[in-house]
Amino acid sequence: MPRSPIPQSIAVESLQGVSYLAAEAWQRLSNAEDPETESAELEWLWQMQDSQETLIDAHVELAQQMDAEIAGVTARMQHLMQIHQKEIDRLTRWRTGLDRAILNLNQAGVLGTEAAGKTHSIRIKLNPPSCEVVQQSEIPGEYVGVTEEVVIKTTIDKAAIKQAWLRGVAVPGVKVSRRQKVVYEQIPTSLERMRAKGSVRK
Repeated sequence: MPRSPIPQSIAVESLQGVSYLAAEAWQRLSNAEDPETESAELEWLWQMQDSQETLIDAHVELAQQMDAEIAGVTARMQHLMQIHQKEIDRLTRWRTGLDRAILNLNQAGVLGTEAAGKTHSIRIKLNPPSCEVVQQSEIPGEYVGVTEEVVIKTTIDKAAIKQAWLRGVAVPGVKVSRRQKVVYEQIPTSLERMRAKGSVRK
């Protein structure tokens, strides 16, 4: 089954405004048929014979566009979930109303416990009995059982363990690790750096 193309017109136009290289990378990713090809296309960006500064800017612009797309798709998904949930609730009300109408007709004596059409039938039957406790203190002792449970809950102070690990203290029985994180930042302009040092007034 062919993969549905990612809507790219707005994304490509946005990227072309800042980086044609990032826009081309987005288009190549959109045309990739599988995760392996996607990985190859992401590596393609760094195989380009261009300056490292240009590649870094294109990489960050691509990441920022992806973050924007993720946020947009997530918002649309949540909106659709709300719409679908309302539709499910409405259909459920209708379905419950069908059963209620049959029970009301039966209680009014209009419809018996069994009724047949040409191809289908309707039958009213009793479900297994259910029991709801209204006032427990009034229930005779022969119907009351006592169960004693001892619950011991152990909690691990992971925050203290991590602080100990940062101090160089190894805590037995745990594994503390640190994952790498890629951070994309905007390089301050010369004017912004001068303002940060206080040499230029705003």
